[in-house]
Formats: sequence, structure tokens, C-alpha cells
Amino acid sequence: MLMSGVSLMVVGMGIVFIFLLVLVFTMKGMSRLAMFMSERQGEPEGLSFQPAITGQPAVGVRGDIIAVISAAVSRYRTTHH
Repeated sequence: MLMSGVSLMVVGMGIVFIFLLVLVFTMKGMSRLAMFMSERQGEPEGLSFQPAITGQPAVGVRGDIIAVISAAVSRYRTTHH
């Protein structure tokens, strides 16, 4: 009975290992395909991964709320460093 349990464990771990290998190779292949497709089509104009830093708070955000949050973050960083 113990050997049956060990063989079942080995089969189960083998199936999980094979599934993970297939998953890794599939993800690598999809990554290469996405890189190939983006090089082939070019980068769209509207999509930019650089955040726009304007120095102005978002519309509807009050300045006193930003000041309170900034103070809280500053205090947390000084006490938990």
C-alpha cells in the first residue's frame, strides 16, 4: 500500500512538472511571437508606456488631501527606514 502511494505521488508530480514545462515553453513562444508582431507592425502612436508627468494634480483632487497624503508617506518613511 505504501508503494502504491509513492507511485501515485511520483505520477502526480511528473504530470505537474510536465505541465509546467509546457507552460514555460508556451509563454516563451508567445513572448517571441508578440515581439515579432510588434516589430512587424510598428509601435502604435497612441500607446506609450512612459507616464506623462505634468506636475499638476489630477482634475478633482484637492490640494489639502495631497498634502496630507504626502506628509503621511514622509512620516512613514522616516519611522520605518
